Amino acid sequence: MVMNCARTVAWLVLFLGISLTSHGDSLAAEPPPARAEYPTLDSFFFLYQPYLGNISAYQPIYFLVGTNPAKSKFQFSFRYRFFNPKGPLALDHPWVNGLHFGYTQTSFWDLKSDSAPFEDTSYKPEIFHLSRNFVSGGSSPQGFFIQTGLRHESNGQTGDESRSTNSLYVRPILIFYGKNSRLGLQISPRFWVYVDNSGSNDDLPDYRGYFELEAKAGQADSLVAGGVLRWAKEGGSVQLDLTYPISKYLSDNLAIYLHAQYVNTFAESLLNYRERTDALRLGVSFIR
Repeated sequence: MVMNCARTVAWLVLFLGISLTSHGDSLAAEPPPARAEYPTLDSFFFLYQPYLGNISAYQPIYFLVGTNPAKSKFQFSFRYRFFNPKGPLALDHPWVNGLHFGYTQTSFWDLKSDSAPFEDTSYKPEIFHLSRNFVSGGSSPQGFFIQTGLRHESNGQTGDESRSTNSLYVRPILIFYGKNSRLGLQISPRFWVYVDNSGSNDDLPDYRGYFELEAKAGQADSLVAGGVLRWAKEGGSVQLDLTYPISKYLSDNLAIYLHAQYVNTFAESLLNYRERTDALRLGVSFIR
């Protein structure tokens, strides 16, 4: 009887082993599940947005909280190229590739008050042309561009708080860049004339002037320092920015920048353009 039980167990083990081996072979032979042709929602979205490549970053995008929370600030910006660079018009006349619509919105947020109101917002649509690089070959500087445009700026208010201005400007952009060191320097003065100021801010040129000098310097994947200097009849203005990629501390996982900004300036906002703003702000930026 013991021998019969042993034979039964042996046959059962052998049967199970063959069955499991055959089942494993059949699983190994099965192809992996097919990957979806449209794996994300964006893959469908892009089908109906063939011009999406025409949208790009423009001015810095950031959210900054003031050391005095009443002086907090955020900004977003984009630009849109009008013409398809592969279209027949652009191929015959390459200069049209430089025609853009730009939009920048800067909001001043009082986070100190109970209701956290927006003190003022500047809406800045513009039409501009950005030239191709005038520098060719390996000469220095590595980049020289000229941007010209017509900018409107207003704060969207009515009555006594309404402010608006229009300006024609030219902005040469000079860039030095070391490919090996990844160190760069950008110098870009901007000159403008006022086309029309509303009656409520017809003395804006006395506070904002007609000229500013912007400079940025730093390493492409590290610290970048920037500054804007402006002079007007009522005095000078300055804005200083420092940005550093936060991914340096998080193993390249989080794609944002730490951002510190100091301003001592007239006409940072249109509403209170006659008042000097003195503020230190800390936060994050997505485009610097």
